[in-house]
Amino acid sequence: MKKLLLASIGSLFAFSAAAADSRATVVDKPMTELARLLQARLPPLSVDGMVEAERESRGWNFSVRVKSDQGGADEVQVIVRESADQRSELRVQGVHIDSNLLTSKRGVNSALTAEWTDRILKLVQQAQ
Repeated sequence: MKKLLLASIGSLFAFSAAAADSRATVVDKPMTELARLLQARLPPLSVDGMVEAERESRGWNFSVRVKSDQGGADEVQVIVRESADQRSELRVQGVHIDSNLLTSKRGVNSALTAEWTDRILKLVQQAQ
């Protein structure tokens, strides 16, 4: 009985941590409206004018390449998730990609994340 109780409490903590992402910013727009806005406004910020968009069960994932050279690239991932009361959660993550002839290595870049989080939030606020 104790094991079952401990397992259920552990699961509760794990699910609540996954549901409330501390890096997400709540935006007062419905998810589909925010996704359309980002799909229209992100391509000009990309080095090649392109945006990758992927539909998820509870939202959208967008990816734009903001810098590219022979040594690697910087990519910004924008994650939009549906939340309660016609609101959305927005999370931005900057990723640096080191490339060489045979392999590539990806890693989160906190400075890039901070810079682009501010830029994306300003872009969203200008549309309101």
